[in-house]
Amino acid sequence: MVDMLCSVSYSYEEYIDLVKNCVEKGVTTGLDVSVQKVEATKMNLQRMTRISKQLVLNADIIKLVQDLKSNMKWLVITEAWCGDGAQIIPIISKVSSLSNKIELEIVLRDENPDLIRKYHTNNSLSIPKLICFDSNTGKELGVWGPRPLKIAEKVKELKLSNPEMNHDDFVKEVQVIYNKDKGVSTIEDLMNCISIWKEG
Repeated sequence: MVDMLCSVSYSYEEYIDLVKNCVEKGVTTGLDVSVQKVEATKMNLQRMTRISKQLVLNADIIKLVQDLKSNMKWLVITEAWCGDGAQIIPIISKVSSLSNKIELEIVLRDENPDLIRKYHTNNSLSIPKLICFDSNTGKELGVWGPRPLKIAEKVKELKLSNPEMNHDDFVKEVQVIYNKDKGVSTIEDLMNCISIWKEG
């Protein structure tokens, strides 16, 4: 496992408290404490709170997780300003809470440069990333992220069809895609991953 590479880790509840603390202080996590990222952190707290309250998981994923036989550790790499993380991590948390076989830990990307370099995406430090380990052996079972497959495809289409779009507008449009999806694509991807991971 990669515990030795991580600085501080958080439960989901501790992570939410961290984000709340950032919002109260007008800061954010990570190396870039720009106005843009501070504002994104405020929005992300609202998103995570809303998703945590409104998300309803389907019976298939509930059964899949509750039938798990072996213990898993889910390690999530993110930052408070990450818009994708705000949409995805509440779902990961709710899924992991279905079973005491899953232990969820959240770590910050910029505090763990060796970790995110190990789990880069096409040489990019994109987040969030979810790494699954066998809790008993420490064996890595799989990696997922930074976006659900169907969302990633729509974001790619958005970029191709709007090459002149500025960053702020692009970020807003990505959030619209997530909001319309209502977590369905994330849950689909997690189901596919868990089905593989549970086989060891």
